[in-house]
Amino acid sequence: MPAISFSGTTSRGPFWKQILEGRKTQTCRKPRKRPLKEGQIVKLYWKQRVPPSLKPIHLIGTAVITKIERKKYRDFAWDFDFAVRDGFADPLELQKWFGDPDENSEAEYDVIHFELIDRGLTQPLIGGGSG
Repeated sequence: MPAISFSGTTSRGPFWKQILEGRKTQTCRKPRKRPLKEGQIVKLYWKQRVPPSLKPIHLIGTAVITKIERKKYRDFAWDFDFAVRDGFADPLELQKWFGDPDENSEAEYDVIHFELIDRGLTQPLIGGGSG
């Protein structure tokens, strides 16, 4: 099963917590050699290569990929709703992570939308992860 590893923290909190609370519902990644597909089930990890004893959580949970879009950075660098879905407070915080939109405007990303369907070490979500 494919995995997506998260390691970021923003002013809204660590990505793992935002995912579990249903506030982070997408991630932007450089295109993979073996791309993920809509409908595919993936494991979500927090700092996957760091030993579990050195962090607050290892397996965030299991998710289904609901949509994948290829976008250039310029297409989302100033989008407030996009920034919030990706775990940032606003576009300026997103730009601190991804870099200057003028210098990196042509960079391509796969925007991976996901829905958490099972939490790592707790009970499965009832009715999906949209709450």
